[in-house]
Amino acid sequence: MKKYYFAVTYDVCEHNNIYIDMNEYHLDSSEELDTQVMELAKVDVAPVVKVYESDTNDFNDVRLYKEYKFKEYDCGCQG
Repeated sequence: MKKYYFAVTYDVCEHNNIYIDMNEYHLDSSEELDTQVMELAKVDVAPVVKVYESDTNDFNDVRLYKEYKFKEYDCGCQG
């Protein structure tokens, strides 16, 4: 059964209690997901990217597939 994936990038600042979704991207399941996610994090400078999967292309029933954290994109502020 084919799986469908999309990723959501998040801007996060723990010091200011910010956890905001930025952009949503459909992923190509025939390509390496980790590589696609790393590129999206770089483009959006996103410290967190969550990938969701669905059994259907209409994404009516989605579930969290994997959460990625990128320390290099943390805000670095001191509050």
